[in-house]
Amino acid sequence: MDDLSLIVAVAACVVAVVALGVAVWLWVELRRLRHDQRVLLPEGASDDLAGRQADLTRSVSKIETGLGQLEALVQTTARSTDAELATALRFRGLVRYDAYAEMGGRQSWSIALLDEHGTGAVISCLHARDHARIYLKEVVEGAANQRLSPEEQRSIAGALGPSPATAEAGEVSEAGEQALDGR
Repeated sequence: MDDLSLIVAVAACVVAVVALGVAVWLWVELRRLRHDQRVLLPEGASDDLAGRQADLTRSVSKIETGLGQLEALVQTTARSTDAELATALRFRGLVRYDAYAEMGGRQSWSIALLDEHGTGAVISCLHARDHARIYLKEVVEGAANQRLSPEEQRSIAGALGPSPATAEAGEVSEAGEQALDGR
């Protein structure tokens, strides 16, 4: 029995040493894992990596919700702004000219103030040496209900001419070019 007790004692010691080795190895791995987690977690965080991931997921979800609401607000504001701009008067058709033979320097002018639909007014100011006359004519969808002078027609053509985007790109229609040159 003594031999059997000795064999059992030695086997128990070997199992204990192996268990101790495994325990030390697991302890080292746990320390390495916790160190790696600390690198990923903010300083002073007491939760683990899974808890931190859950917090980040909730934060991202809140940000996505807020972003969706912001997109909807921007779309609503853009539609509202577009609707309001459609009725805004735009200065785009100015023609300067000599209304009277004795006057030089192109002191007279006609300007078309129209909205997106071509509705608005044409204002003309005719300068002479001793007086100036101002005329206002209503324009509805690009047509006036009164007879227009050639200069007033050119100012309307200039206002209805190229859109601001094409004018910036350098494309100017003949009517718009005449309105800008005053021809």
